[in-house]
Amino acid sequence: MTMTYRLARCLAPAVAAAALTVACGTDNGTGTVVITTWGEEYIEDELPSDAFPHDHWSVKYSRFLVVYHAVTLADDDGDIVAELDHPLVFDMTKKAKGKPKTLATFELEAKAWPNLSYQLGPITDDAQPGDLATRDDVRLLQEDDASVHVEGVATSPDGVNKSFSWSFSPATLFQSCHGEQDGKEVEGVLVTNGGTQEVELTVHGDHFFYDDLQSEEGAPRFQAIADADANDDGEVTLEELDRVPLYTIPAQKGSYGTGALGNVDTLGQYERTLARTIGHYRGEGSCNSKEVEP
Repeated sequence: MTMTYRLARCLAPAVAAAALTVACGTDNGTGTVVITTWGEEYIEDELPSDAFPHDHWSVKYSRFLVVYHAVTLADDDGDIVAELDHPLVFDMTKKAKGKPKTLATFELEAKAWPNLSYQLGPITDDAQPGDLATRDDVRLLQEDDASVHVEGVATSPDGVNKSFSWSFSPATLFQSCHGEQDGKEVEGVLVTNGGTQEVELTVHGDHFFYDDLQSEEGAPRFQAIADADANDDGEVTLEELDRVPLYTIPAQKGSYGTGALGNVDTLGQYERTLARTIGHYRGEGSCNSKEVEP
C-alpha cells in the first residue's frame, strides 16, 4: 500500500498552519518527493561468503520485516510539513520489479528540507501492509509486538546449515539523515521546482552479523552465532544467544567490540543492539539514531 499526501494549495478551504506557510506565499514553486525503501541485494538475494571475510559463512534471508513509523519532513523550526499517516510494514526480501518499494509521495515547496527523520517501531493496530507485504506479515509482527523480524538460513563453508527466526521490539528514531543527491552530500532532501526527488530509506541486512558496534573496522561473522546452538537442533534462537557471554567467545571467532556500550554483555544483547543500526539513508548515507519510547 502506497500512501500519497500533498500539501494544500492556497485556495484550499481548510489547511493546517504549517502547511500554509510552506505551500503559499512563495515564488519558489513546488516539487515532488517520493519516499522509498530498499534492502539491497544482501537482503533480496543473499549475503555471500565473501561478505564474511573471517569465517566465510553465507546467509540467505527468507523474511525481513520492518515497520516504518513517522516518516517526516520538517521545516527549519522543526514543524512537520509532511508525514506518513500510519505505520507501514514491508518485507525487504520481496523484489518490486527491480525498483525500491514506495512509502509515500509528498508535494513540497522547492527548497532545501534538511530535517528528515523516520522510525522503525513496534507494530500498532493501525499498521498496514506496504508494497508486496501481506496481512500475515502484519499478524506475525503483532504476535511478537515487534518492529523488526528476520528469518533465514546461514551456511558454513563445509555445508552446515543454521536457521534463525528473530524478532526485535525497539523503537528507533533515525534523524538528521544525510546522503548523496545528484553527486553532492545533502542534509535531508533538496526539492527542485517541478522536479521529482526519490529518497530511499535503505535497510542494511549485513548489520546483524557485524563484530563491532561502533568501529568502522568491524565485519560480518557467523561462527560464534552458529556455536550458540546449544542443543544442536540446527536453529539458533535469541534465548540461546542470551546464554553466551561475550567474554567467552574465542578471539579467533570475533572480538565483538562494544565500544562505549558497557551494558552489552551477551550475544543476545549484542543482536538486539545491532537491530537498532539497520536503518540508513540513500544507500550508504546515514542518520543519527537513538532508542525512543514506542
